[in-house]
Amino acid sequence: MRKTLMMGTSVLMAFAGFSAASAQDDDVIIVTATKREQTLQEVPVAVSVVDDQVVADAQINDVLDLQTVVPSLRVSQLERANNTTFIIRGLGNGGNNPGIEPSVAVYIDGVFRSRSASALADFLDLERVEVLRGPQSTLFGKNATAGVVNIVTKEPSFTTSGVLEGTIGNYNQFIGRGYVTGPISDSIAYSLSGSYNVRDGYTSNSITGQDINDRNRQSIRGQLLFQPTDALELKLIGDWDQIDEICCTVFNAGEGSLDFMGGPTSGQVIALLGGQKQAPGDWDYDVFFDTASTNEIINNGVSLQADYDLGNDVTFTSITSFRTKEEDIEFEGDFTSLEILGANTRDFDTETFTQEIRLFGETDRFSWLLGGFYFDESAENRINITYGDDTRAYVDILSSGALPTIEGGIGVPVGTFFSSGAGISTFATQDNQQLSIFAQTDINITDRLVLTLGASYYKDEKDVAISSINTNPFSSLDLAEFGFGAFFNAATGLAPTPTNIGTVAMGNPALIQALQAASVTSVADALAAGGVLAPNGVPVDPMTMLPLGNPFLALEALQVLQPSTNFPNSVEDGTSSDEDVPFTVRVAYDVNDRVNVYASYATGFKASSWNLTQDSRPFPSDIAALSGAGLLPSNTSVTLGNYSGTRLAGPEETESIEVGLKAVFDMASINIAIFDQSIEGFQAQTFQGAGFVLTNAGEQSVRGAEIEANISPMENLDITWAGTFLDPEYDSFPGAQVPTGSAIDLADGSADGSGDLTGATPAGIPDFASSLSAKYTQPMEWGEVFLRADWQYESETQVIDNVPEDVASREVNQFNASLGVNWDGGVELLVWSRNLFNDEYYTSAFPTTLQANSYSAYPNPPRTYGVTLRKRF
Repeated sequence: MRKTLMMGTSVLMAFAGFSAASAQDDDVIIVTATKREQTLQEVPVAVSVVDDQVVADAQINDVLDLQTVVPSLRVSQLERANNTTFIIRGLGNGGNNPGIEPSVAVYIDGVFRSRSASALADFLDLERVEVLRGPQSTLFGKNATAGVVNIVTKEPSFTTSGVLEGTIGNYNQFIGRGYVTGPISDSIAYSLSGSYNVRDGYTSNSITGQDINDRNRQSIRGQLLFQPTDALELKLIGDWDQIDEICCTVFNAGEGSLDFMGGPTSGQVIALLGGQKQAPGDWDYDVFFDTASTNEIINNGVSLQADYDLGNDVTFTSITSFRTKEEDIEFEGDFTSLEILGANTRDFDTETFTQEIRLFGETDRFSWLLGGFYFDESAENRINITYGDDTRAYVDILSSGALPTIEGGIGVPVGTFFSSGAGISTFATQDNQQLSIFAQTDINITDRLVLTLGASYYKDEKDVAISSINTNPFSSLDLAEFGFGAFFNAATGLAPTPTNIGTVAMGNPALIQALQAASVTSVADALAAGGVLAPNGVPVDPMTMLPLGNPFLALEALQVLQPSTNFPNSVEDGTSSDEDVPFTVRVAYDVNDRVNVYASYATGFKASSWNLTQDSRPFPSDIAALSGAGLLPSNTSVTLGNYSGTRLAGPEETESIEVGLKAVFDMASINIAIFDQSIEGFQAQTFQGAGFVLTNAGEQSVRGAEIEANISPMENLDITWAGTFLDPEYDSFPGAQVPTGSAIDLADGSADGSGDLTGATPAGIPDFASSLSAKYTQPMEWGEVFLRADWQYESETQVIDNVPEDVASREVNQFNASLGVNWDGGVELLVWSRNLFNDEYYTSAFPTTLQANSYSAYPNPPRTYGVTLRKRF
């Protein structure tokens, strides 16, 4: 094994040698990381637990807040509330494309949530959140290659109790929550909880007058617990939640200096047309958008869990669920006051059925778990994107008036390109069925040594159909061929017809070869090769005056909303079928009653993900067959180009080697995990300003260590520190999306925004992340007073691979604090602030649509503060 793991193992074994014989019992935390109840300290898995007390004291309202106390977890919200990505140990995906399922699986009360948008509601009646780190595919039925976020709520109680809570804060925030539980009869108990969360946005849109990044969320959840016999327990859960918000804020991270064909830059064109745009790097939370980005999401579902004691220490569990989700999104796409993009709407709906069954048994020498998981989901995605009233004027000025020249050159009416209302409408459907069968056993080799063996069989099938209507001819134009035609006409005075080209080629083949070479060469490359710029903007050979480069190629960046072909068809069947057998091998050893160590090897699997957006296009290898079958879009005015892409990304496969230690002492506890984790075929999606590119990275690895420590150095003072040290690397990633014009982009001789990142450090993964919390509690005759402080830190890192680091990097230094007063009668008062010192950083970034060398980014929320009054009964 690598030196990191060897050194780590030595450290763990040395640490394990310390005596813990006089340690006292601490509060026991129960987790279900292995699908059965174990204490946090005894379960041989890297897992972080955040309980309901921490959630209440630290004002953690949802999964976005959770990352402030779990440094290995990162949750990024992108341009829409539903596009939220979970990342564990630097690995994770799922945002921006509904076809890409997350690599971090989210479960709520044992029910798998297939999309992050179905897990964004405020925490209600929470008992704990478990964050399982590393591949968990052996026991968790779907999409757990990077880890699992397991949310567990409180079971109904046969003792009447509850809590009422109200919060007011800045930005006119109001949160009202309630929870009540109690008996209906001797065998039936209930619980009911609800939440109402509203707040003004913290960003002002100077054009529409609306706030952005507001909060408007409601949720309700009910549970019934039925215990008809001592052996049988049934739990019925129903929930509903709604989000209706204007989201999300986008800042101008960097303004482009590049131009098209010698014309003005995109920023200059926007100003010439009277438009407004936020100044680069401005953090005043004031933007200029012509459209409000609205987000409407409705989630609801029902689940039934049955637990039956079969006797002889064998338990049967069944969890059945049915869920629906509706997303209705309208999005601002150009982030200016101009209408460069017009309509930009997306509706994504899912219906999901899951069934899990488990048998668990144990004897003196071993315990075993056998189960199965079935998943059946139908999804529909509707997208409509059009050009706006200002698109034509914007592009015409940006291209130095090239549009009429091109339109005339191919014989279409002036004004054909970029007309208002032209665009693309896409309708995609996906039916997905997955079956997994899993088994795991713990063998007690001795009283202290346990061997765990587990495996699962996965079978995943998807049927996808996509139909598009494209009324945007410019993106079908082959600019290289158009450039050749223009060069041919200028050199010969003849129209570039096949007959004329053939005749000239017979007499002067060198001319045709020179013109063909120039048509596929950029202006920059031509000038670098010794060309000089002619008055018409064409680089030419100073000796022959023949063209050396094609200025029209610069317009490829404007070929957004590209055409595609509908499928299934005779070439593309629109199906994928994947299977795999992930497994786990683990050895755990109890050094003594308070210290245990473990070593494990585990693999993970996630099935193929389809591109369910307007950017889904045939693979290059299918173009010839599609053409031969007559399935390419018919367009006699232009020649198809810029056409191929990807339909799907293949499966992800993960492996992880890990050693760990867990120990409890007199006044402290510590958990350490050292790991070497890699993922092959990582499903990567990157926005390039003209659409999303979906691909498989060859292999990505991350080596690191995680430490979680709790200490009580004095009475009433509790300190918790968690640190994550990561060393990530792209072991193989040719064809990655990189900043256009960067050294990596130009290394292959082209400036197409792609390059080889093999050996590079992946962006967005900090070398070091930590969370430090301290809570001091002062008992009083009438109750207690406590002060809590939290510090979240992440070392500086490039935000995303295809945006330059000097444009968008991030370093997190966020402080949160709360002061609480708890009276004996159950009344609690909390004064709190999140991001107390107003730390500013980007959560993600991307190249701005239709604006060359310009970049946009999502900022973190500013300082918030408020007062919470809570009554428990």
